[in-house]
Amino acid sequence: MCGILGVVGSLPSKQVGKAEITTARDLMLPRGPDADGLSEYPDGNGGNCYLAHRRLSIQDLTASGNQPMQSADGRYAIVYNGEVYNTLQLREQLEQKGVRFRSRSDTEVILEGYAVWGEAVIEKLNGMFAIAIWDRVEHRMFLARDRVGIKPLYVSVSEQHIAFASDVRALRSLGLCEAVDPQSLSLYLALGYVPAPRSIWVGIQKLEAGSFMHWRAGATPHQHSYWSAPDDTDYEGSAETLENLVDTVVEEQLLSDVPVGLFLSGGLDSSLVASSVAALRERATEITTMAVGFPGNSQWDEAPIAKRTAAQLGFRLNRLEMTGDTQSSVDAAVAAMDEPIAYNAIVTQAGISRLAADAGFKVVLTGDGGDEVFGGYRWHYPAQGTAAGLHRPKRRFVLSLKERARQISAELAREFHAKSPYFAYMRRVFAALRSDEIVALVPNMSQAHVEELLVGALARYDAPRLPEKRRLQRIDLYTFCQDSVLPKVDRTGMAFGVEARPPLLDHRIVDWGLSRPITDLDDSFPKNAVRRILQKRGLDFLLQEPKRGFSLRNPSISGRQMRELVSQNSAGLGISRRWHRTVHRRSESYPLKLETLYWLSRWYQAHGVGSA
Repeated sequence: MCGILGVVGSLPSKQVGKAEITTARDLMLPRGPDADGLSEYPDGNGGNCYLAHRRLSIQDLTASGNQPMQSADGRYAIVYNGEVYNTLQLREQLEQKGVRFRSRSDTEVILEGYAVWGEAVIEKLNGMFAIAIWDRVEHRMFLARDRVGIKPLYVSVSEQHIAFASDVRALRSLGLCEAVDPQSLSLYLALGYVPAPRSIWVGIQKLEAGSFMHWRAGATPHQHSYWSAPDDTDYEGSAETLENLVDTVVEEQLLSDVPVGLFLSGGLDSSLVASSVAALRERATEITTMAVGFPGNSQWDEAPIAKRTAAQLGFRLNRLEMTGDTQSSVDAAVAAMDEPIAYNAIVTQAGISRLAADAGFKVVLTGDGGDEVFGGYRWHYPAQGTAAGLHRPKRRFVLSLKERARQISAELAREFHAKSPYFAYMRRVFAALRSDEIVALVPNMSQAHVEELLVGALARYDAPRLPEKRRLQRIDLYTFCQDSVLPKVDRTGMAFGVEARPPLLDHRIVDWGLSRPITDLDDSFPKNAVRRILQKRGLDFLLQEPKRGFSLRNPSISGRQMRELVSQNSAGLGISRRWHRTVHRRSESYPLKLETLYWLSRWYQAHGVGSA
């Protein structure tokens, strides 16, 4: 896991040289505290191509794994962030073709693989990655991102330039993004995150999951998809197939030259990963598990369950107590996020990442992605009652002003749900601001345009041939997972130099989870296939536990403090100063709406951004 940066051509903001590139690179120091590198090559147009790197050493800890790295023939240069787990197999294939390696790093395998196979090397990689390869002969840049978007890659691109980085703050330092995009801001207010390919910034986009891009000066850059999640139910396999597959993937992801830890909750997904590690104990005897506890809140505290799971499997457990004073974790979480995310789980994730770093771990396995792959979210199942839990108020002859305001807000919510099935789904996931509320807050945005943006962000990943549950799983994978869950884990982990690996998002497991027909055996109850595996492995006590999630349960900030912060920062963000006339106590889902604005304001305050 590392931080990468590259610039080719004339930037629209300013001319840059080694000094500016070095400064931008070192903003990513926490992503790669072990080594740094910077190389300069002619770009074929009288300018330069700069490739820069910050390294977190995981495989091949020697200097031979440092980047940027050049191919043996000198034609290609690479900077890369991530891990490839089938390195040994690919190395053998390349050696049979005459390649002679100078290091044990996966970086060199990707680089020499590109020299032999071209862009087809991407489809051969099992892992998580963001890759940039410069062709010194054709003066062409190749960018690629892993199949489900585990590793970030931000891009600023035109026919005259390309600039990319693992962290958008590196691009900001080069003058490439100065303002918040009102359209992206509108999406954030509705979803709680900014969906790809957009970013929160004007002029910056995310390379989409499962995609690659070729760039050459003077030519129109094009993005191509090399993988997509299943769009039909054509997979044949059993729960036993899943058990063997998870074991295989976990074994691959234990590949490391440094100790590996494990994030463990009381949930099914991290417990499944832990049980696979236990089955491989002879190869992973030093595994330590880490859990978050909420003392005094037994309803949400998963630590006792994690402790029991760890004891059953023979692992040690380090426990982080999230008390009422969570300010240090809040500050760390907000500082880590280069884009705003409205889910307070970023705080608990920052806390457990710090715990891993303090325990000396650079690598941890996580259970992230299990809900998307195995259908574990409540919205994957029919809603009970009216949409999003809204209830029609009792009919009365005389209503107070407050009651009337609540009634109007509830009616508007029902009308919004009814406009599109995507809106009804969206509000079950995250019932934040409606389109009519967004246009009241964001100047120069029409309600029709906001709704068009929202439909487009979700519908582009829909697959009508799939059963409804699988359709929702697929949309979740490409939206909520790619742009909320995974950034939460990556950014907070990287803030402390910790690489988080999610085995359940391996593309082979994704294929299993999304392409299977709906059956009573596996789909009558959330994650039945996973439950059968855990029961077989002696963890049946987990099956009686309710789903709790990973959100912060002991917030240390009051509603009044939230409102004051939003008012303080609204003008800078480009939000109406009269926001409180729209987001008020009588509006439905008011606490969530206020919290959405609060996290946006905290992010603004931490990163000093401005509105377009």
